[in-house]
Amino acid sequence: MRRYLIRRAIRGWYADGDIDEATARRLLGRYGAGLDDPEPSAAGPILAVAGLFLGLALLLVVSANWEQLPRALRLAGLMALTAVLNGVGVARYLRRSAGAFWLLLGGFAYGASVMLIGQMYHLGEHFPDGLLLWALGVLPLAVLTRARLLALLTLAVASVWMVLENRYAMPWAMPLFLAAAAGVARYRDSAVLTLATLAATAGWLNLMLTWAYATDFGPDAPEGMISFNLALLVLAAALSRRPRWFGAAGPALAVGVPRLILLALLPFTFVDIWRDYLALAWTWLDPGLWAALAVLVVAALAGQPLLATVTAGLLALVHTGGLPDQALVWAVAGNLLVLGLALRWLHRGLTEGRAGLFFTGLVAMLILALLRYLDLIGGYLGGAGLFAGMAVVLLLAAFYWRRREVRP
Repeated sequence: MRRYLIRRAIRGWYADGDIDEATARRLLGRYGAGLDDPEPSAAGPILAVAGLFLGLALLLVVSANWEQLPRALRLAGLMALTAVLNGVGVARYLRRSAGAFWLLLGGFAYGASVMLIGQMYHLGEHFPDGLLLWALGVLPLAVLTRARLLALLTLAVASVWMVLENRYAMPWAMPLFLAAAAGVARYRDSAVLTLATLAATAGWLNLMLTWAYATDFGPDAPEGMISFNLALLVLAAALSRRPRWFGAAGPALAVGVPRLILLALLPFTFVDIWRDYLALAWTWLDPGLWAALAVLVVAALAGQPLLATVTAGLLALVHTGGLPDQALVWAVAGNLLVLGLALRWLHRGLTEGRAGLFFTGLVAMLILALLRYLDLIGGYLGGAGLFAGMAVVLLLAAFYWRRREVRP
């Protein structure tokens, strides 16, 4: 919305004669827009929500009257409904390169058909297969039409299948859907689809790692998963410094990653969290450590070599020499790390004019103060000492910035 308002303001300046055409085009180019671009329309989001509501209504109506219909009529009705909706969508796409609304409804009808036909004829007992067939059926249309709604539907259904299937076997087919969603996101320059694909990729990597910890009872998720996800955060920080790689999703990634890092690091400001983590994750044989180191290599190549190296050293230290008795020291270090990151975000927000980053740093400091007041580290005196130490850090930072500001 902020980018839209900026674009509208620049076009207004040009229309009023305050700036010339070359200046207007140059300024608009910074925000991925042009003078001849059409204004955004509310019709697209409204049609998308309408399609979702109609799809859900279709599922509920069919479910309510299902048992009263003859089996042959049910089968014919499902096949006819799916064929008509998808046929209209394909016809509109071939004629006008449109039809995503009808194809979305057709995708819901196809999913309902897979589930209900399987129920009618008792086709197999492995219910995640129905979701896999649904995702596979919608996938070709999503790729051919490059429709964001169909790609989101395919990714959502595939993600649900991935989670349910992981209890029984590795979801090896998920990269097929991730690659398709990434391709559509890149073609359509869609921030929502890009972020959803990145989130689904992180989830799939986590599920695959659970099989490295698998026992006789199936996949497991021990403390080594924490190390792996911290490495994924470092990779996300590296990718957020490359906004051009993600098109329209670049700015959203740059704003969202600091908030994600804050949420992930806050648990490490508690002594009890560190005690449990150090007690169960200190060995070189931990698959989570090696998976994290592999991700950190990618993060270093993507533009964060220093952060990746420091994180790798800390993870190796935790897994090989960390003991529960050191929990207090690590918790204090975690608090100072969050404070340092908050200071950096606040400073960058001011110097770069990024309000979201500024308020992320400010909110991080306030949340940290609230947590430490509610959960005192080392009792009353220990908590007072920590607050005093953090206050000294803030005063030194303020003094340093003041000196920089008055320096000619």
